[in-house]
Amino acid sequence: MKSMNLIFRRTHLYLGMFLVPWIFVYAFSTFMLNHGPTFRAMRPPPDAWTQLWEKELQAELPGSQEELRAWAKKLIIAEGLPTAMWGVNRNQERVLITIQRFVQPIRITYRFSDQKLFAEQRKGSLFEAMLRLHFRHGYGQGDPLQWTWGFIIDVVCAAFLIWIITGLYLWWKISHTRNWGWVTIGAGSITFLGLLFIL
Repeated sequence: MKSMNLIFRRTHLYLGMFLVPWIFVYAFSTFMLNHGPTFRAMRPPPDAWTQLWEKELQAELPGSQEELRAWAKKLIIAEGLPTAMWGVNRNQERVLITIQRFVQPIRITYRFSDQKLFAEQRKGSLFEAMLRLHFRHGYGQGDPLQWTWGFIIDVVCAAFLIWIITGLYLWWKISHTRNWGWVTIGAGSITFLGLLFIL
């Protein structure tokens, strides 16, 4: 029994220590979202982009979206930019590739009118970086780094459930705390259910 107690305590402790950065990100970014008007005032203006380079490019663009993505990925790799999370779209005037980096995103624009390709980098801001960290999910387009991020997010989700199980187990092992434990569990459940059905 002592070995089981030790396993639960160590799991509860070290899992939390490993995930400290991610828990901080979700806690702080959720607080920023909850107080949106205050923090949105701190973000850079929409035009806060700095041009990195510009070059001429004569390109025959493919017709389908799938082929366009393949063309865009080759371009991103050729320019030595990250492929963890990105997207591409086009209209009658240009093709726009957005590379969703956490701190300073990059966008590449190809203009049809003058056949110019240019890259811009957005000014970094704490608010926008936290939101990107908060909402980045999934396993991306097969990039190993994005897969790693997605896997850790799965670990964070599992950790919340593990903390509930290990926390309840450790609480139950301390007999003199059981009464107050039931009170807090009941109060939390009643508060949650009340808000669930009222709001």
